[in-house]
Parts: sequence; structure tokens; C-alpha cells
Amino acid sequence: MISASRYELVRLASLRSSRRMPLVAVGAAGACGLAAGLAVSAESAPETVALLRLIAAVPVLVVAVLVGAAASGHERHFGMRAVTLAVVPRRAWVALAKAAVTVMLCAVTGVAGSLVAAAAYAGAIAWAYAGDETLTPATAAAGPVVAGLAPAAAAAAAAGLFGLAVGWLATWYRTTVSIAVGVVALVVPLAAGWMVKLPGVSTLLDSAETTLRRTPGVSTLLNPPVLTAWPPLRTHLHPTPPTSLPTTALLAALAVIGVVAGAVRAQRD
Repeated sequence: MISASRYELVRLASLRSSRRMPLVAVGAAGACGLAAGLAVSAESAPETVALLRLIAAVPVLVVAVLVGAAASGHERHFGMRAVTLAVVPRRAWVALAKAAVTVMLCAVTGVAGSLVAAAAYAGAIAWAYAGDETLTPATAAAGPVVAGLAPAAAAAAAAGLFGLAVGWLATWYRTTVSIAVGVVALVVPLAAGWMVKLPGVSTLLDSAETTLRRTPGVSTLLNPPVLTAWPPLRTHLHPTPPTSLPTTALLAALAVIGVVAGAVRAQRD
């Protein structure tokens, strides 16, 4: 398992896209955090500020899908699977190594994106108000930089596993990956927004989030309350935040089902 994971990590690191895309995602997240801080100083509507802060997670999730898809679909698309099996003959170890490396890389990207976005937002607020907290609107307080690390890591890991499943299952690789990006960025938040309206599901998720927020050590790594409000669309659809518990839970469920199906297919190929 260790040798399989090491091989997969080296293989992914050899791809230029896998090296560059996480950096681009982290930079985009930081730009969104900076824009949110500047929007506060420009006295924009609180909904606009919250939207900019929440959108910072979107590029990270998109890149996580692409990294996961590259972990499984790249070698399949370019006919390199035989090389992988020559190095690691046991296909089960290959599948487990791909899942483990994907989760690790995507989680690290999620943490980095959250840290940079939060630091950029806090820096913009401090610069705009010259460090005087009494002038900063209460609804736009920066809060701890580490807040949001756990949701960002979990959401990015789930998105990476979803991409991994797509890479295994895709027949038309590039087209399917493009669709998967749309599913993670738009369809899943919208579906989660509908899901939370169900009485039983809403109660279960509320209980789980309350437990997490009361858990020592974990509560400090969760999004602050200011990020729980997602400005509604003009239609009856109401998306949930990209790193919220409902969105991540739904995405993780889809990812697990897809990974199992994809791993089974990979074992048979």
C-alpha cells in the first residue's frame, strides 16, 4: 500500500496540471477573500460580502474534481494503465492508493484555499479600517483565520473523490469531467438546498452540526455564523454554501457510490 501510494503521488506530481491547478485555485480563493474585504470597505450590501466569501470555495472544489479525475482518468485516457499495473500489480492497492492520495492532496488544497481566503479578507479589512476594530461593521468581522478549515478540507476531499469516480467511469473523458465540474459547483448545492427542506433530513443535519460546534478542537475550525447565510436566487431554488454540512454530505454520498462503482469497473478492465 505504501509503495502504491508513493507511486501514485509521484505520478500525479509529474503532471503539470496537478502541480499548477491547486496553486491557481488557492490564488483565486485569496482573490475572492480580498474582494470581499474591499466590498466591506466600500459599504456594499452584507449579502454581497457573504457571497464573495462563500464563492472563494468554488475554485478549490472545481480543482479538486479535476485532480481526482486526473488521478484515475488520465492514465485510462492515454492508455497508461498498463504501466501502473506493471509497477503495482495488485489492482486493489492501486485503487486504494488513488483514493488516499486524492483525499490527501484535495484536503491540503482545501485547507490552503481557506487559509489564504481568510487571511486576504482579514488583511483587507485591517487595511481599510487602519486596524481599528471599532470601525468595522459587526456583521463583517474577520474572525479567526483558521475558521472554516475543517469544512473546506472535507468538501475538497469529497469533490476529489467524486472526480476520481468520474475518471474511472467516464467513456468520453473531457466531456464527462466538464459535466462533473458543473455538478459539484451548481447541481449539488442546489440539490442540498432542496434536501434541507425535508423535515427528517433537516433535523438530522442540524443535530450533527450542533454536535460538531460543541466538540472541543473542532468548533474552532468551523465556519463562523456569518457564513451560514447564502443569498437566495431569484427563483424558488435556494442553494446551500459550497462547504456547508448538507452540501458536503450529499457530495460525499455521491462520491462514495461513484468510487465503489468505479473501482469495481477498474478491477474488471
